[in-house]
Amino acid sequence: MAQMESITGLDRKVRRHFKKVLSRLSDEFIVREPLLDESKIAPIVLEGPCKSWLMIGWHEKQPNETELAKWRCFNSDLLSKGYQPIKYLAVVEEDLGHKATSEEQADRFIHILDQKGFYIDGEKNIVDLLTESPLEQYYWVKKTLFPESAIHSQCTTRRSVSRVDNTASLQQFFLDYDQELATRFDMLEQADVSEDSQDDFSVRLINGVAGSGKTLILINRAIAFCKKHPDKKALLVIHNKPVTSDIKHRFEEWLGGAPSNLKIETFHQFALNQQKKVSKNWRLTPLFGDKAVEPLRAQIFCDTNESYTQLKLTDGQIWSELEYINEYLIKDEDDYLEYERQGRGFALQKSQRLHIWKLYEMVVQTMSSPKGYLPSLYVKDLALREDSNGLEKFDHILVDEAQFFAPSWLQLVKMSLISNGAIFLCADPNQGFLKSRLSWKSVGFNVRGRTKRLNYSYRTTYEIMVAANALIEGIEDDADDFVKPDLERMERGVKPQIIYSHTLQDEKIRFLNELSECCRTDDIPLQQVMVLCSGSYSPWSLKRDIENTLGKGTVVNCNDWKDIKDNIGGKIRLMSINSCTGMESGVTFVLGAGELMNQAKNIDLDDAERELAQKESLRKLYVSMTRAGQRLALFSTEKLPEGVHEYVELSGASLD
Repeated sequence: MAQMESITGLDRKVRRHFKKVLSRLSDEFIVREPLLDESKIAPIVLEGPCKSWLMIGWHEKQPNETELAKWRCFNSDLLSKGYQPIKYLAVVEEDLGHKATSEEQADRFIHILDQKGFYIDGEKNIVDLLTESPLEQYYWVKKTLFPESAIHSQCTTRRSVSRVDNTASLQQFFLDYDQELATRFDMLEQADVSEDSQDDFSVRLINGVAGSGKTLILINRAIAFCKKHPDKKALLVIHNKPVTSDIKHRFEEWLGGAPSNLKIETFHQFALNQQKKVSKNWRLTPLFGDKAVEPLRAQIFCDTNESYTQLKLTDGQIWSELEYINEYLIKDEDDYLEYERQGRGFALQKSQRLHIWKLYEMVVQTMSSPKGYLPSLYVKDLALREDSNGLEKFDHILVDEAQFFAPSWLQLVKMSLISNGAIFLCADPNQGFLKSRLSWKSVGFNVRGRTKRLNYSYRTTYEIMVAANALIEGIEDDADDFVKPDLERMERGVKPQIIYSHTLQDEKIRFLNELSECCRTDDIPLQQVMVLCSGSYSPWSLKRDIENTLGKGTVVNCNDWKDIKDNIGGKIRLMSINSCTGMESGVTFVLGAGELMNQAKNIDLDDAERELAQKESLRKLYVSMTRAGQRLALFSTEKLPEGVHEYVELSGASLD
């Protein structure tokens, strides 16, 4: 059966009949409708086996020259490049009798067939009329008619890490059919799909494994939307700064910049701008990061504070709970005392919740002042506004790494959408260590029947994916939310390395030696290398160590906004594991894996809480491992789970 999406370019009365004919074709055929107006050469563009093409259209009577003008112009372009013209099959409503033969003789590239003949013997006519094309022509046709499917070679890890020049002029990459459908998801008028009448916006969700092309889909969809609707506004909102800079860099490399009607922002950039929109005189400084918050937090977490001393919880647990109140839009004390905290990782009795709420009131008072404003506080205030007046509105909002978005974040996204606008979410539930069992339905997103799954990873190799998957198999509470990767079709490569050391100092020395070997001896381009760190490692100090080894200007700290601005190309990218979601690189080094896995052991938790903390650490390590395209090395001073050992190469110290 041919691969086919909705055929909206045809008259409704014949659409069903065309689908019946086309469905009789084998699965080597792909039935498409061009997305952009300038690409609409015909209502149906059929891609067949051996890189063959055919245009198909429906007409009430024999098509005139006006109806064929775009097709003729397209064929003229093909001829001017020395390519073969593509034939056109015109299916007409009127009974032609013997007229078709004379028309065929007039133009051998047009074949006219009446509906009866098409419905009876259409697939044979289609096969006979296909035009095979050489590789260069195939690339040109696909990029011209379906530009949303093209991938710039600098925007993907789909190539071997080597010294060979693999620039865009030497090879072309395209999204596969599932990725292409995901990109176009709901962008053509879905006349066959009736939306839930109570929804005042549409939502679509892409659930994909790591490396399945979700970021590429977002970029291509944003470009396609902005081209198709130049009078409308789109927003691409992203979980963290490194990915935002990486995506902006891709736009610069690919298009010379993002479309004028597209904004690309981290969620907190977006939220802060919305806060300034509704409060014109708002001049407070947001407090981002533990270092910024710590001085004010110390005023609350002190031994003279009775509510703090009464709680037998770690400072991290208390702070997490205070942020939870904001992120889950808990309005008042009564609401909090009754709130179902499933998935939080630690239980709280009513007496403990009362103490937490007193601390929360102190936080609100202390961290909403000229000294500094806690971002989750103003995000909560924005999300709980009775109306959305004053907010900047968008026609289409695309969300990257949506599994990490808190309910307050998603509510603000909804409020920033025009009536009848569209939201497009990309997520990897396998990475969802911050999701805490959050369901899309619970935050007002009806994704039932509006979700596509992407199971195949283009980024990484079979060996890396098997090792990473071994970490998280069996830890998912909701099997329906787990996306199992398609391993059978994956490219083969080298096994990941786990390098053990007795001390962190030994680990760092071994890492620097391995990095130097990779960049100097193996001659791997710096931009193909990424370093992820956790635990005791700081990206700031680690950058100095790397530059002392490889030289100044060889690395960019992606956690430093000043360093990353206009400075991302051509260098090793360095960041914390918590910042690496959405990133990718041909060669990836992971430092501090043992400390990451050991975190749960170092916290005063009961068995159930420790199990949840361990699952979070496993997911974080899974995320870091699946950033790698072809080569992966993990460095650890603690023994990693035995289940991973059979899929990796072990070296270094013995930790038995």
